Parts: sequence; C-alpha cells; structure tokens
Amino acid sequence: MYTCKDWLALHGLNASEVEDVISAFCAGNIECSFRVSPTDNGVYPGSDSISTQESCYRNMVVPALAKAFENVSEVKHLLCNHVEFRGLNNSKEVPYTVCQGSGQPPAVFIDWHGRAEDLLCLVHETAHALQMLLSKNEIMPPVARETCAFIGELLLLDYVKAYLPQFHASLLNVWHGQNRFYLGDCVDALTDALNHPEISYHYYQNYPLARLAAVQVFFATDNKSVSALFSSGREAMAYLPINEMASVGIGVRNPLPVLPPSDVEQPAVDAYRSLGVMALLDIESGSKASYQRIESYYLKLLKNLQERTAFIALDNDNKPVGYATWVESNVDNNMVLTCQTALPSNRINLQRALEKYINKAKDVKASYTRKASKEMLVW
Repeated sequence: MYTCKDWLALHGLNASEVEDVISAFCAGNIECSFRVSPTDNGVYPGSDSISTQESCYRNMVVPALAKAFENVSEVKHLLCNHVEFRGLNNSKEVPYTVCQGSGQPPAVFIDWHGRAEDLLCLVHETAHALQMLLSKNEIMPPVARETCAFIGELLLLDYVKAYLPQFHASLLNVWHGQNRFYLGDCVDALTDALNHPEISYHYYQNYPLARLAAVQVFFATDNKSVSALFSSGREAMAYLPINEMASVGIGVRNPLPVLPPSDVEQPAVDAYRSLGVMALLDIESGSKASYQRIESYYLKLLKNLQERTAFIALDNDNKPVGYATWVESNVDNNMVLTCQTALPSNRINLQRALEKYINKAKDVKASYTRKASKEMLVW
C-alpha cells in the first residue's frame, strides 16, 4: 500500500517541512489570492471566435502558455501539432492527460460545455501536456506536475486580463472558487495523511503544495525559470520554492499552549481549563461562537462539560486542535453534534479523534460519523 511516507520520499520532502508550509499558509504568511472582480455567470457569449473548444484553445490557451517561454514559436508549434484531444468516456470521469509514449502526442481527455470552468480546465490539462512534451516524457513527481498545470491557469488569467478583459472576472471567480477545494479540503486530507501515516495515499495530497508553489513561481520568477521547471522531469522538485514557503511557517504550527494533565483532585480546575481551551479554539478558528455574549457562551459550554457531552482533541504535542459538543438522545442511544470547531487544516484530525473517543468511552451510535476522507455532514 502506498502511504504518505512513500509520497514524502518520492518528492524528497520531510513531514516537518510540509507541516511548516501548511502552517504558514493557515497563518496567512503565504499569499494565494487575487482581488476578485464582479463576475458574470461563467458562460461565454455566443461569439463563434471563442465559443468552441478549438477556438478557445487556438486563440487563448496556446498564446497564453507560449507567452511564458522564450521560444514562443516552438511552444506554439508543439501545442498546435503535438497534443491530442479526446472526449471523456462517461459523465463521472474527471478530465485528465496521459503520456502515450515516446514519439506519440500527449492525450488530453476533456468534455467542453463553453463555461469558464471548462476553459480553466482546458489550460490546466494542456499545461500537463506541454510539460510532458518539454520534459520529453520523463516522469515528474506529482506535486511538481500539478504545479506546472496550476501555473498554466495563472498564465491564462494573466493573458485574458491583458487581451480579453471581458472574460477575466468570470475566470477569476472560478479560480477563487476552486481554491476552496485545493486549499481547503485538500489541506485537510494532506494534514490527515501526515498525522496518520498508515492510511493510504490519495492524489489530493499533491494539490496544496502545488497550488501554493504555482503562485510563488508565477509572481517571483521569469520565463527562464518557468521553462526550466516544465523541462525538468524527475528533478522538478528542485525548482519549487518549498523551502522558502516552509521557512515562514516555522514556529506557527499551533499557537495554543500544551494542555496540562487532568487534575483528578480538583475537577473545577479542569473545567475552567477546558472552557479556556474551547474559547481559544473558537477565537483562533474564527468561529461565530467567539462573538457570543460571555454569559450565554459560558453557561452553554459549562452545561456540556457537566453532562460529559464535550470533547477536546489534542495533537501529538498535547496541544488542542479542536473541540466538539453534542446532545444525546434516548432514541436508539444516538447523539447529535451541536458544535464542532477546529484550527485550520485540523477538521479531519478532530473528526478522527472524536470518533475514536466515542467508540472507546461511550456506548452510542454517532449519527454524524463518516469516513474522514469523505464529506462530513457537520462541516
């Protein structure tokens, strides 16, 4: 079984380095956003010059990508004559690009509906194809491969802003919307894998580092650097600013103090500690609960503590990462969550810890329980 340890080794990374990148991003020390302009509905007008996949590819994607390379004409030739496009086999497939071997063009599998997300997807997959062509089909580590694809999206956004500004707002809106997945759900999945190295690898683990690296490379480097990355093959990780991003995350992983051991002789002390921890978690996570009146906030949580319907999850350093409260029902010995708050990128960690606690300490069936890698109803 392929695990996070294998993934780290493949990329020449260590867990602490990746954790520091995530911490830096969650603390706001790594920027990954643009100013959002007013948007339309993301559907292009009925202009024949840009409404089809072929016209969008020739008039937008190809010039946007080629502009980032010194050998513009060569890149245009590769994109126009050495990339093959095919439709997806069924509606449940996601777009993808495959290497067909030496001497064969990369094949891009994608469906087209004329929407802004289709155009971003088209440039993403085309950037994969261009990376394969420039690296002469040499295998590239997944994080670097996705970085190339995300750089392609940024190149398109930059090109459209300059030459086709009427489409910039809708594309930018889609790009920001996708950040909620790449830098939300995927960060949760990566953090979960780092904390539970025995679980199976999932491709989603590649997206957070790649998304963040793409923005740094795009804004901080020149055409030679982009060209070198796309052509680098198995050595591509050396061209990504992982160390630079990790360096600004050192010391900010979890700002909360270590929770002392329980004081059996003074339960009131434990109660006040727990109340303080939950308040800090609400503040650090930006929870709406932190804006409640102190009296109502205090009484509600105190009731949970007294009824033993509250749980605080700790990390490996015994620092709090989240808490949950619930009410118990006499029907089917069930329970329903009333609150679940976690520090950024620790939602799945709280979920796993809570499920373990419930199964161990309480003979109840938790109605909210889902596999941590899937959608959680309570979030």
